[in-house]
Amino acid sequence: MNMKKAESFLRVFFFACVWSPSWGYTLSDELNLHSVIFPATYDQHVRPGADRATPLQLNVTFYFQSIKELDESISKFSITGALSVHWSDNRLTWNPSSYGGDLNVTIVPQKKVWVPFLINMLNYDSLQAIGHNDLNLRLDYTGSITWFVPNLFESTCDADLSFYPFDSQTCFLRFYVPGFMPSEIEFYSPNQRMDLSQYSTNGLWDVTETTIYTTTNSLQVQEVYMSISMKRRIVYYVSSLVLPVLLLSFLQLFSFLMPPDCGERVGFSITVLLAVAVYLTLIQDKLPEGSEPSVSYLSYKLLGDFMIAVFIVIGVIIGLRFYTRDDELLIPSYLQKFHGLVLGDKCRWREKRKVSMDEKDSVEDVKQATVSQSLTWRDIGKTTDRFCLLMFGMCLMMCNVVYMVVIASFY
Repeated sequence: MNMKKAESFLRVFFFACVWSPSWGYTLSDELNLHSVIFPATYDQHVRPGADRATPLQLNVTFYFQSIKELDESISKFSITGALSVHWSDNRLTWNPSSYGGDLNVTIVPQKKVWVPFLINMLNYDSLQAIGHNDLNLRLDYTGSITWFVPNLFESTCDADLSFYPFDSQTCFLRFYVPGFMPSEIEFYSPNQRMDLSQYSTNGLWDVTETTIYTTTNSLQVQEVYMSISMKRRIVYYVSSLVLPVLLLSFLQLFSFLMPPDCGERVGFSITVLLAVAVYLTLIQDKLPEGSEPSVSYLSYKLLGDFMIAVFIVIGVIIGLRFYTRDDELLIPSYLQKFHGLVLGDKCRWREKRKVSMDEKDSVEDVKQATVSQSLTWRDIGKTTDRFCLLMFGMCLMMCNVVYMVVIASFY
């Protein structure tokens, strides 16, 4: 019984090998196909579509691969990826059974068929069409064409850096086909998001959302919008920018805690002032030249720190002049009141016992004599240091608190 089955199988196999015309399409089949579907009458400059009243539908998909850069200073945004466009050309159809039986798909050079002349409206450099004549397309027997265009896509992106470096940005790509109206070519996005299956993580930005949608502009031209929302990674900026600026601002206060005799007060305060100026310069070089809303709140904070540092240098110099004055010079009454407001009556009542009071002296005269003998110019210098320490400390605290509250309201 098994021998009969084996013999029947061999007969069927021999018959198939002898009488079957082919196991699949050959090179000559594909060459013949190209000569048939691309006759001399085919015009690649005329859009497909047998019914001219029906718009040609372009299905658009974007495969997002990586973010190359976002240069805020020149408003340049660039990404790498591939734009996939799908449409049908009714002139490029065939019957697979006439070409080996399984010639369902063929590869066609871009320059031989009609392709949409896509242009990025937000291109950073001069306008250029998407794609290249040396690219190939996939064409199936129904006339369906798939155009896959890998490229570096650049566009302008005016970043809002008000909350830099805790900011989020949204940049766009805008594509359209010049010369065609929505009644002739219609964009359609089967997926409302970019394809992130091949996306490579960027070290500076986190991609939070991507969208693809179509719209008709004021010129009645349909465009396909692709938006990329990003959030800046803040670990580097916090460790190398924000924390040093916060600590540097409070370092200025130690100018009033240094001994006045060391001779380094003015040099120390000016050094801190220059450090704040350097940070302010670095921030301004990084950010674009523009007004609201592109001016970073960090720039305002550094400008406030710089102004406070200038007044600290002035306060240090004034305090040192008090320290070096001759004690034989009379202390004006307004400085005595200033001393009393800042330090109270500590020094006055400490020295009161050294003043003798006879019967003819009034209480007010004794108090005035007490103040005159107890206060020295060095005490006025200490009072100035205490006042500047408290006042500038509160100013720096308010400057930092306001900045953190503003950032927290966004972040």
